[in-house]
Amino acid sequence: MNVRPSQPEMEPVPREWRSFGAGLWAKPAVRRCSEILLLALVGAWTFFTNLQFSLLEGSEGLYAGIAGEMGRRREFFDLTYQGIPYFNKPPFFFWLLNFSTSIWGDNEIALRLPGSLAAVGTILLTYILATRLISPTAGFWAALVVATTHVFLWYGRRVLFDSTLTFFVTLAIFSWAHVQLLGRSSWWYLLGFLSMALGAMLKELHGFFLPLLVMAVYAVIQRDSRMVKDRFFWAGLVAAVAMIAGYAQLLGPGYQHHFRLGSALQSIWSTGPSGSAPDGHSLYWYLGMMWADFFPWCALLPSTIVLLWTRRPFRSHPTELLLLVWVLGFFMAFSLATLKREPYLVTIVPGIGLMVGYFYHHAFASAGGVEPMPRLLRVLLAVLAVVFVGGMFLGAAPLRRRWLVSSTLVSPAFIVMIFSLAGLLLYAVLRSRLYLALSTVGALAIGYMVLVVTYVFPAIDQASSPRKITEEIKTLAVETKPALFMYIPGWPKNEDALYYLKRDTVVPDLPSQEAVVEAVRKNGTIRVITEEQHAAALQGRAGLAIERIREFPQPSRKHLLLLSVREQM
Repeated sequence: MNVRPSQPEMEPVPREWRSFGAGLWAKPAVRRCSEILLLALVGAWTFFTNLQFSLLEGSEGLYAGIAGEMGRRREFFDLTYQGIPYFNKPPFFFWLLNFSTSIWGDNEIALRLPGSLAAVGTILLTYILATRLISPTAGFWAALVVATTHVFLWYGRRVLFDSTLTFFVTLAIFSWAHVQLLGRSSWWYLLGFLSMALGAMLKELHGFFLPLLVMAVYAVIQRDSRMVKDRFFWAGLVAAVAMIAGYAQLLGPGYQHHFRLGSALQSIWSTGPSGSAPDGHSLYWYLGMMWADFFPWCALLPSTIVLLWTRRPFRSHPTELLLLVWVLGFFMAFSLATLKREPYLVTIVPGIGLMVGYFYHHAFASAGGVEPMPRLLRVLLAVLAVVFVGGMFLGAAPLRRRWLVSSTLVSPAFIVMIFSLAGLLLYAVLRSRLYLALSTVGALAIGYMVLVVTYVFPAIDQASSPRKITEEIKTLAVETKPALFMYIPGWPKNEDALYYLKRDTVVPDLPSQEAVVEAVRKNGTIRVITEEQHAAALQGRAGLAIERIREFPQPSRKHLLLLSVREQM
């Protein structure tokens, strides 16, 4: 059975286009080709531009360092970091990093390429699924939401697990929906469970249970037992479990907790009387993060949820039910989880995209987008316009505090463009021009993407690049004396800088205080690159005289220090 929401025979033509009569843009084929080209441009700009910038925020350097150690040791099933066994994550993601760097070299582009490719793949899956479930209009806007939502464009291109996990989770739901909602061959179940198995291999059992949660809740609400009666469903489930079990058996004992059901259940935590989770975040923490992380599309989410709910999304409206189960199910699961991290919300973005795409389809199908705008929507869109204007004046302040950015970020022409679009949005709100308002939100979203990728990332790289300061440190090691050593034992604060310092042997490594003392005895006075906690420990060491020569500022107080170390007279 091919189930689709009710929609017009032809794609809706908004009132603004009708003045062109039989103009090219009014033709669905031309519109669709133009939308695909625009999505291709936005996706390429977002996820393949400026990948060469320095690694950021610690986790990128951490994962790059683990992948590098794995490649140098030629040991692919037991991970280490700084020579210490690393059991926090299974090795599959690091296999992807190692594969990419073995082809393209040990550089930032190669390290970020797997995540960027997964992000673009997620955009494509979202476009196809929204087009088939709803309409080409919904497909275009859903894909645009994924490509330009803050949390997705900020973390989707990083050396992180989240964009790759999101691709596998989206592919699993994509495959399941083709059978359950679109009436396609049951063979799609096999692809869905393969993707779920790969998601679990990538990042524990989350990649398996998140899609299964959507499938199960949807089936229960719909009272639909077709899934559990299908032999391909069970064949896929058995194959996925066997694949995960075989993968777990190849790994050492330290990784087995990632694949035990009891450990997975323990990751779900209920708040106590204080209402806060063990990591300090309350049960409702993600609610407060939605405005920033789903920006700028967050202004449409309340109206979208209201629209979906008014459709009474049960047995008669399966697509609407899927969208609510997908987004609200993930959101509740993440809110109940013990650990809460901003990048986890990346996995929800494809579902958000489909919801917003559905909203655009419904708005444009209603009298060409000229029906009166609901009051809630008008208020939120007006706030969004004000936020864009204010961001041009005040947005540099948090960048200065967080990333040490001091230079001017954007060009005057870009500021004028954002002001013009924000003014157009306010005009559309005041005149209740729904189509114009929604189209302007899309233009502002693309402008926001350009701001982040073309202006913010380069400014951060210029102001606080770990690669740049480590290149300066390596120059000091080569050109001047006394001898320069690195002393950052154990788990560093600045994993990014350590990755660059250890990528070659320009700065020799001293693994312990005893090694520092020995180097002082051998060389007399030496210089040491270290971090704050290790500098304090050296200062407390008897027999050593420590002098701070220079500080290399880094974000989040991850500064590196240049010390002069000699024997105390």
